[in-house]
Amino acid sequence: PIDIPVHMVSQLTTTRFNPDSAIPRIVSAFQRDWFTYTLALCVAITPIPMTLFARNFVSLYDIPSASMEPTLLKGDVLLVEKFPGVYDRSGRGDVVLFRPPSALRDIVYSSGSQLSSTSLFVKRIAGLPGDENIRLVGDNDVSINGVEAVGPDRNLCADEPLRLIEKYLENGKGKDIDKLGDDDVYVLGDCKAVSVDSRVFGILPKENIVGKPM
Repeated sequence: PIDIPVHMVSQLTTTRFNPDSAIPRIVSAFQRDWFTYTLALCVAITPIPMTLFARNFVSLYDIPSASMEPTLLKGDVLLVEKFPGVYDRSGRGDVVLFRPPSALRDIVYSSGSQLSSTSLFVKRIAGLPGDENIRLVGDNDVSINGVEAVGPDRNLCADEPLRLIEKYLENGKGKDIDKLGDDDVYVLGDCKAVSVDSRVFGILPKENIVGKPM
């Protein structure tokens, strides 16, 4: 082994980084080739704002059930935009993602399932503020303003074997609504045989809508 005097170790460790000499070198490098160094700096810090951007405004959503079949299949993954004002960019017939209202949360909890603070549901907007005479008609279909609710044929999916939707619809809160309020919408799944939607939990506050597929 080689012995190094203590005073030399002290000098070495304290002179590894000298701000007085390092800062001028950095400034000089930028002056020689400002474009290259600025680009390198931007590339280095880009992951930070991109991560924040992705977390708040764009995300992936995994379809957990058959309620939107055949449009969206269980296991499909959606790229969802969550920019402010999603509802203002949405219209009748659009597919949206929303935070569950209290009535839907109660249904989920009563079934023994759990929700997190970030849990979202996906349905199609069928009724808008001011719509009238929302009625459950025929074979669990819905009419709004005297006509059939917009959307695809809701019979193009397999029935749930136990027909649990029948039980939920017995006391459904959205079977008979005279008029939607200024801040209310009515949403339906594309598979009426399994979808727990506004027929069951009633109106959805439009402020709960937080995203839509891209």
